[in-house]
Amino acid sequence: MNKLMFLLLLFVISCQQKSEKVSAHPEKMVEELQIISDSLDKNPQIDKLAFWSDQLKQKEFSKTGPTLAYIHYNLAKNLAKTNIDSSKKQINFALNLIEKEKGFNALKFTIYNGAGLISEHEGKFYQSVYYFNKSAAIIMNDDSLQCKPLAKVICLLNAAQDNTKISQYPKSVEQNQLALKILKKLPDDNFKYNFRAYSQLFTACEESEAYKSDSLLFYINKLKQIAARTNDLMQIRFTNEHMAHYYLLNNQYDKAIQQYHLVRQYDEESVRTDPERPVAIKNGYTTLANLIDLYVKTGQFTQAEELMKQADKIEELHPALLSYYEKSLNKKAKMHYYFAKGDNHRAQNEANQILELKDNILRNSGIQATEEMATIYELQAKDKSIYGLNKTIDHATNRLERNKLFLLIVILLALLAVSWAFLLYFFQRQKQEKEKILLQQQLLRTQMEPHFIFNTLSALQSFIRFDEKEKSIKYLSQFSKLLRSSLELSRKNYVSLDQELEAIENYLSLQQMRFEYTFSYKIIIPDMDASAILIPPMLIQPFVENAIIHGIGNNAEKGIIVLEIVLQENQLLVKITDNGKGFENKSNTGLNHQSLSGTIARERLEILAKENKIKTNIEISFNDSGTIVFLTLPIKNQRH
Repeated sequence: MNKLMFLLLLFVISCQQKSEKVSAHPEKMVEELQIISDSLDKNPQIDKLAFWSDQLKQKEFSKTGPTLAYIHYNLAKNLAKTNIDSSKKQINFALNLIEKEKGFNALKFTIYNGAGLISEHEGKFYQSVYYFNKSAAIIMNDDSLQCKPLAKVICLLNAAQDNTKISQYPKSVEQNQLALKILKKLPDDNFKYNFRAYSQLFTACEESEAYKSDSLLFYINKLKQIAARTNDLMQIRFTNEHMAHYYLLNNQYDKAIQQYHLVRQYDEESVRTDPERPVAIKNGYTTLANLIDLYVKTGQFTQAEELMKQADKIEELHPALLSYYEKSLNKKAKMHYYFAKGDNHRAQNEANQILELKDNILRNSGIQATEEMATIYELQAKDKSIYGLNKTIDHATNRLERNKLFLLIVILLALLAVSWAFLLYFFQRQKQEKEKILLQQQLLRTQMEPHFIFNTLSALQSFIRFDEKEKSIKYLSQFSKLLRSSLELSRKNYVSLDQELEAIENYLSLQQMRFEYTFSYKIIIPDMDASAILIPPMLIQPFVENAIIHGIGNNAEKGIIVLEIVLQENQLLVKITDNGKGFENKSNTGLNHQSLSGTIARERLEILAKENKIKTNIEISFNDSGTIVFLTLPIKNQRH
């Protein structure tokens, strides 16, 4: 160990001596390179790729990390359109170099933004969000940042757009508003950026479901003013589309139809101009779906039928071009049409196809999120490791510069720094393991959500099959509330006990309708504040469902289901009993159904046990009186 520390000391001293020989200032050198880059941008005849490749060979630039990072960034920028793999390699070089440096916020902002654009070009959505937000954070936290104002605006708008897609609406609004604040200080000719900011603000406020009608109207008026000033057809098109959304939110369907017709005229003209343009085809298809739904709402079935034919023709000609989400919009509109016309069989078919599309959306987005989040966790771990390493090196270097005579103190400090680095690594590994557990939980919940929706819709199918229209309407209305509740609960790691019990009671009520009230149920909870107790969502419902399908469903007598809750320290004991006959036929499909929900629930409880370091359990027993299920769930207190 003594020899190792002596070699380490010699290495630090030699590095210090080498650094003293470097007379150039990195800040000034980066400024010089920036001036060169600006002049190159004004001269399109120069081979920029060859120029920046040559700069790597220049000794004066190869001596400092910031200048090398800037050169690699420019190589990445010039390779992005022709060789994305090489571009990614160069931007990674730039990131590794600049993240080791203190300061240089303007250069870090530029490189992070470039990394976001390259990730976006690769289709790696979550990585692009990560880098755009890092770049935007520098702008928002450093008022003295010296870089081009328009570059700040573009970065903020990119980050805001992606944050809206992942439902980070407050952050999106903040970034759009800061972009507008910067634009006010620039010459009044940046209409497209102003338009984009107001358009994104409208979408973020609309999607947040906490919008104010006056705010949406304000943004629409701003969009109208800009579009009237520029007479840009694309801006006019999106203004009309936002106005249609506004009228739709306020149940002014006739006005919404008028606006969508204006949007459709633009889309049709775009397709005529360029029949193979993907954006024009996708926009036209989405507009048709929205119009079909509005015609159904207003009882204009002839017009809806005509547009359905046109939408089906687009889908037939361009099946691979349209996303699952876009297809689901059309399927939803057709389902509403068939249901309104009383064709319950076709409505059910469309509903089944919507579920299949949604399952594909959830599966694909889950796979993409898993892969990209793993990369992001690695990036975050690398950032922390670099930060810790820089602190260690700076500490040792400062001590050597102040007093080289106290070698013993330096050695002790170095040992302390190494120990601290190992400790930091240990804690970082623990944090990564916890993040991995949370990600596994999220993936399992996304598996349970389509499973739950599919099984609940089976009741609606039976009502529609026997043409029980009133029951179908009542059931569909109540089911839509349950679906909204389940979607909201499934987005959270923990929900309040009263919310979970309310969703379960809603589900039991729906199943009573399905089974013609052949069973009753009772929910017993202790005298406590159920809103202050937090539990993992959607763990109780699968076993209540099994009690109905495999217990009560096989019982010729009046069925009884009892759900009893007992609070015990940091655990919640749940007892589910029924007086049914249980799994009589082990080979039927019902057993497979139970196995799927039970397996997912067991996996979730195992992960929760690791996360909370407590025991969780599922016990199922059968007797002549029925079936008893005991669940042991972890809980959290709302106040914490």
